[in-house]
Amino acid sequence: MPQPKPARIRRTLTALTAADLTAAALLLASATDTRAATTTPVYKGTGWKAETGSGIFSLSPDPYTIVFADTTARTKLTSYLTAPAAQVTGSVGVPVTVSTSLDTTPTSACPARHRIVVHYLYRPMNVSGMSQALPCHNTGDGSAWGGHILMDSEYWTSSTWFSTNVTTNEARRKDAVTHELGHILGLDHPNTDLDKDGVVENGECVKSTAGRKPILCSPNRGVPAATDGGRFTTEYDLPGLRQMLANYYLRQTT
Repeated sequence: MPQPKPARIRRTLTALTAADLTAAALLLASATDTRAATTTPVYKGTGWKAETGSGIFSLSPDPYTIVFADTTARTKLTSYLTAPAAQVTGSVGVPVTVSTSLDTTPTSACPARHRIVVHYLYRPMNVSGMSQALPCHNTGDGSAWGGHILMDSEYWTSSTWFSTNVTTNEARRKDAVTHELGHILGLDHPNTDLDKDGVVENGECVKSTAGRKPILCSPNRGVPAATDGGRFTTEYDLPGLRQMLANYYLRQTT
């Protein structure tokens, strides 16, 4: 069994089956990046970027299951994961299930294949207000394996952590959880030097005509509309995940 790297965790998986490869033609007909089908893998596009620095180049079509490190994490965070999990299931085509199961795999090790372990911890990075994703990757094919989401409990123990406005505060909490889930599924921060000053700055991300930035924007996308809180954007994040799914098959034929 491979040993985890200090910052990123790895796991080896077996090769694709013949049935998986046969399914590629159907997927590639519908998978898009900026509305156009691709014939070679794509690792970044408008408002999205693959987590290649963590060894993730694709998203497996096989189901992923969200589990919890303890009962507190399950109680506090289940409701924040159901909407983004449903988005990935319905809009990307990769089943993501939020279970009630507990998983005590330590953060220094990968959980079982396609398990995403969610933790509710005080300052998991020893810095106030910082949460963290520890994505695992399949060293055999470069797909997202699963991993750990470490949410800072301060977002909830302080009723005004993000804002004194209750609605805004809750939307920002939802965004924070979905942001970390996006990392586990293979998305990186898509910040880019929009103003061409030679510096990629915090919050420097493309914005849609509706005023939405990618939910993976670092350190966050600002204040979302209440109805957008915790939702992957249709303009950026979801097309990126669809391309990552397409990459899973494209990488087998290139």
